[in-house]
Amino acid sequence: MSTPEFPAEAADAGGTSAPLASWGTRALGFIIDAAPVWILQLIFFRSSVINILISLVSVAYIGYIGHLEGITGQTPGKAMMGTRLVNTQGELIGSGAGIGRKFVHILDSIVCLLGWLLPLVDSKRQTIADKVMSTYVVEGAEKKAFSVDLWTPPKTA
Repeated sequence: MSTPEFPAEAADAGGTSAPLASWGTRALGFIIDAAPVWILQLIFFRSSVINILISLVSVAYIGYIGHLEGITGQTPGKAMMGTRLVNTQGELIGSGAGIGRKFVHILDSIVCLLGWLLPLVDSKRQTIADKVMSTYVVEGAEKKAFSVDLWTPPKTA
């Protein structure tokens, strides 16, 4: 079975297509991105006051990860897995849309998390959030080693 290609109408600026990221690659990237929040929750799971603070930090973290994904095409997990997020024109989606996409992922969780499994059977390998936001996760980006730098935005000139 061949890897589905990024739709021809959505080729990158150079006019080339990229293979769509597999569900497994996407899932590993998500686990890397979610690990800091899960670790905090495990450490402080007994204190309700701290859980409220961790929930607030988690929402801020999700927003920040969405911002990074919007301006660079990558979260730390995507960078380590060599994938990137693009719109139908193969371009970055921008900060606002990146943050919005993270929160649209709520739709993926509403029905027993089935939206997260949709890339397994969808020909374009998209979650519900990807369909709503008209985005694709594609392979072909340089894989980066784990580093604190993965969580920092690029420096602008």
